[in-house]
Amino acid sequence: MQREHLLTAVLADDTRFAIYRCIAEQPTVAVTVAEVAERFGLHPNVARMHLGKLEQAGLLETALRRRSGGGRPAKLYRLSEHVSTFAFPPRHYELLAALALEILAESSDDDALQRVCRRAGRGVADAYRRERSLPATLRGHALAAAVQDIAEEQGLLPDIEWHSDGLHIELRNCVFREAAETRPELSCAIHRAFFRGMIDGLTGDGGHSQLVPHGPSMGCGGDECRLFYAGGQDDGARSPEGPV
Repeated sequence: MQREHLLTAVLADDTRFAIYRCIAEQPTVAVTVAEVAERFGLHPNVARMHLGKLEQAGLLETALRRRSGGGRPAKLYRLSEHVSTFAFPPRHYELLAALALEILAESSDDDALQRVCRRAGRGVADAYRRERSLPATLRGHALAAAVQDIAEEQGLLPDIEWHSDGLHIELRNCVFREAAETRPELSCAIHRAFFRGMIDGLTGDGGHSQLVPHGPSMGCGGDECRLFYAGGQDDGARSPEGPV
């Protein structure tokens, strides 16, 4: 329990938590003491102290960057690859997730995967609409705002935009990252099916939408997950890469 106590103590400071959240929202970007000091209006020594405590708690990791003109290398801080979670009493949901992925991989039942994950996504969308008394069908910017809200609640660090050709989705955090390291294609298929079900639930599309990946996902080595949703368009706009 010592690590759990350390985590709660380190993140109890409002400024330190704000610094950590800022870095966590850009998981592939490394920052310097000077950048953090300027961003939060701190003396460099204070910024260095906060970053050091976050590193000590295992929330950040560091590397050195040599300066072009020589001199002491700059110390860079970025989000740690180690997942920090705690519960009282302890739980082992990571093990459950790993076993579930192995079972799915062995069964090779893609129909069941799509059915279950889309149903779960629609359930999240239905609950969101009920809580806010929203109409059964959302389109355009209203749809983008709803997807943004839900994705933020799920910790996906989203950037959702509506354009004339459809919904452009960028997710900067993979909530299945550890599972995706061993089963990337399966983990991504699960999350895309869930996300597609969620959008279907918001649009009332009935499962006829297309959700198309663009570029490698984080589970497959990308810096973010980029998706395109072409459903609900009067002109039938579709991505040339085909549906998922």
